[in-house]
Amino acid sequence: MTEKRFLSFVLMEGILLMALGIAMLMLPKLTTFTFGLLLSISFVIYGGYKAINAFMTRNYSRHFALNMIIGLLLITIGVFLFLAPMFSLMLITSIIGIYFLLESISSTAFAVQNRKTLYFWWAGIVVGIIQFLLGLIVIIALPSSALWVIGVLAGINFLITGMAMISMYISTKYIYN
Repeated sequence: MTEKRFLSFVLMEGILLMALGIAMLMLPKLTTFTFGLLLSISFVIYGGYKAINAFMTRNYSRHFALNMIIGLLLITIGVFLFLAPMFSLMLITSIIGIYFLLESISSTAFAVQNRKTLYFWWAGIVVGIIQFLLGLIVIIALPSSALWVIGVLAGINFLITGMAMISMYISTKYIYN
């Protein structure tokens, strides 16, 4: 593959990700419900695979019963999440909020620990504060935040990733020309 062809793929992917990111930000509830639905379907599919695999390899594995139980448990969880999508979204959103709270502690500790080594160490504290506030907002706003958090975060991620890929294309294009 030539560099020009590779760069055209980078540009196309960047444009696609930006378009998807904008769509996700415009329709965060649809994105969030779709994510919850896909998660539940994934649990059912993987659980089915795990159970079938346990059955097919029962003569070669000492953990047949454990693998079968795990497979059936995954199927049960997937069906439950499919039948109770709001619970699924609440659970995922809670995990995201807790993640931001824990990540804020990690960012702040890293910045303080490396303040003698890093020039802009205080930026880590700013990031930690923002992460803490974001986690607090997500958790305090439950249950209504469960409807938009995943869609907004995924949309922002896609948009920023698309912008970065287009930037890489533009900057690299001038090197090869």
